[in-house]
Amino acid sequence: MVQAKTRNLWAAAWDINTPQKIVKVVKTAAEHDFDVIFAEVRYRGDALYKPNKYIRTFPNPEPISYFITLEDFDPLSFLIQTAKNFNINVYAWMTTFVITPKYTYKLPEDHAYFAHPDWVCKTHSGEQMGCNGGEGIYFDPGIPEVQRYTQDVILDVVANYDIDGVILDYIRYPGSDYTYNPLALRHFIDDVSNNTYSDNYTRWKQQVISDFIKETGAKIKFLKPYVNFAVTAFADLHEARKDKYQDWKEWLNFQDLDYIHLMMYTKSDYSFIDLLDTYLYDVSEKKIALSIRAWDEQKRYTSQDIQSKIRIAQKYGFDNISIFHFGGIIANNYNLADTLTAK
Repeated sequence: MVQAKTRNLWAAAWDINTPQKIVKVVKTAAEHDFDVIFAEVRYRGDALYKPNKYIRTFPNPEPISYFITLEDFDPLSFLIQTAKNFNINVYAWMTTFVITPKYTYKLPEDHAYFAHPDWVCKTHSGEQMGCNGGEGIYFDPGIPEVQRYTQDVILDVVANYDIDGVILDYIRYPGSDYTYNPLALRHFIDDVSNNTYSDNYTRWKQQVISDFIKETGAKIKFLKPYVNFAVTAFADLHEARKDKYQDWKEWLNFQDLDYIHLMMYTKSDYSFIDLLDTYLYDVSEKKIALSIRAWDEQKRYTSQDIQSKIRIAQKYGFDNISIFHFGGIIANNYNLADTLTAK
């Protein structure tokens, strides 16, 4: 069920790992009229919730996140209960194919990264990818077992929690250099041999991502038709298609996908307008939400800069806005009241 004119607040894993932090996130959202909180409950193949809490239909072996230090604390459950008191919806924000943080030593021995080293993305020469500039190591989306494992984790959360939506992040390849895992290549050859897919490897990788989204959305809606389903994508469609294999214009046609949140994280109004003019001039606003930057390490990017981008988005007909992210808002003392009421 798509909501009109929503204001969404992203809250990262480290902002929801204690009851006190969750209360702060919810109070901030309520004070500034956010409709939805996107809570990062899967950071890197881990859980800020209780895997297989009640219903065990979907196997979910993921460990409790190292961000959680309170014994038996369930951040997602506490957040849902708290947010409902303020009529704020909660989406489970789940990273998808990125599976480790920058430092793998933080992960327990039974983590999927150690259990399935053969699933990790590899280069053409067979070299396993590293942390990718701090982003983390990815599992290869082209491996069917990776798709099933990831989908089970997502559906476990849907089945066990009274969430209003799911938003999948990092639903992509890490880059064109890391797309040569032998298991994925074998699957590509099988698909071509069976005339299931195009023999164009770039197009096949795009289809792998697209089919995962389409299938996951259908299964979410089968379980709980009222749960919204959203994904993120790079706004630059050329980069998205050629380097991340996200053909998000194709995704607009998916029946069970409610929103695509395009990452518009430029500080520049000029670049923001250029993205709109280049890639969104012929796109209906119905399924598009714009995710706008709200952080700056140099503290030179102001509330007025954010407000300006919201005005530009509205001028172009896009009124569904995501603010990324809560931690940046607090660190930079952004005036959200002015920001979110921009006209």
